Amino acid sequence: MRQLQTVKDHVVALKQRDGLLTSNNQQAADVLANYFGEMFTREDEAGISYQEEMENSAWKDTDVDLSSASVLQKLRNLKADKSPGPDGIHPMLLKSCAKAVTEPLSQASFNVGIIPQDWKTANVIPIFKKGSKTDAAYYRPVSLTSVPCEIMESLIKAGMTSFLDENKIITDRQNGFMKQRSCLTNLLECFES
Repeated sequence: MRQLQTVKDHVVALKQRDGLLTSNNQQAADVLANYFGEMFTREDEAGISYQEEMENSAWKDTDVDLSSASVLQKLRNLKADKSPGPDGIHPMLLKSCAKAVTEPLSQASFNVGIIPQDWKTANVIPIFKKGSKTDAAYYRPVSLTSVPCEIMESLIKAGMTSFLDENKIITDRQNGFMKQRSCLTNLLECFES
């Protein structure tokens, strides 16, 4: 149904630095990779101060709930129409085989200390926004990562977020990447003050 609802545009020809249009997929991929790479910034951590308020409350990786029950719940709540990652494991398969996959996934790399190579890679898909289809600036990258990895990441994130909330490590002024907060709530708080 999703395929019928959306129009899948393929990247045909992109303008290169010399002004010429790409003539094959490899050239188009190179143009997009270069553009997306230029947009990536590495922060200078020299000016960042870290709070030293965690004396009584140190993070322990055992605080993460990787129990079979929590993994099973995540598997059952998967969106079956999502795209698979580079490992080719489709969410529909994981959802339908949730009980069989739960135990191996809950005992996966976290306990062993090894992350599978497929979990470290992503398929980057360029999504056209609007404007000239020949300009790489009008595409945004979307990374398709391994679905089992996403499940484990979400469980680890939940444990870390819970720890940070309980120990009041994150300021109330933080709006980005926080549950029930957004750019809008940040603007509203700014407007109010």
